[in-house]
Amino acid sequence: MNCEVCDRIKNKKGIVYSTEKISVMIPENAFTPGHLIVLPNEHFPILEAVPDKIISEMFTAANKVGVAVFEALGAQGTNILIQNGTAAGQEKPHVILHVIPRKENDGLNLQWAPKQMNEEEMSTIELKIKDQVGSVGIIEEEKKEPVEEKEVEEVKEDYLTKSLERIP
Repeated sequence: MNCEVCDRIKNKKGIVYSTEKISVMIPENAFTPGHLIVLPNEHFPILEAVPDKIISEMFTAANKVGVAVFEALGAQGTNILIQNGTAAGQEKPHVILHVIPRKENDGLNLQWAPKQMNEEEMSTIELKIKDQVGSVGIIEEEKKEPVEEKEVEEVKEDYLTKSLERIP
């Protein structure tokens, strides 16, 4: 598999933070100063292929680096964006979560005009989605490791501790 995003992760190019499962890096072509991308370290081409635990870690990291760009760069807001699939503008076949710092009048336009649906269209779409959601399943459960019990050390009471307990 030849993925330039995987290569950047492997070479640790532009990485500002990483864990075993995810990396946060500066993109080669940033939308705004401080634009960061959060990526799974393992190759996943679309969001639906990413395990729930990794998605959770990606969004937690996006939240934390969002705070960092507010503090370090004086951002006034952020856009959190995933372009999922080529129809949504995804250019690289690797899931990328963008954290885009924003300031008033920064010239970046991510606005779109919502389309008004009539009642019948909304009802039809609602039924189709509800029908599919039932087959999606619940959030993946992570396998729990057995918890080892540790011996509790017996605490010996001393004179000072007893004295403190008697003080009204």
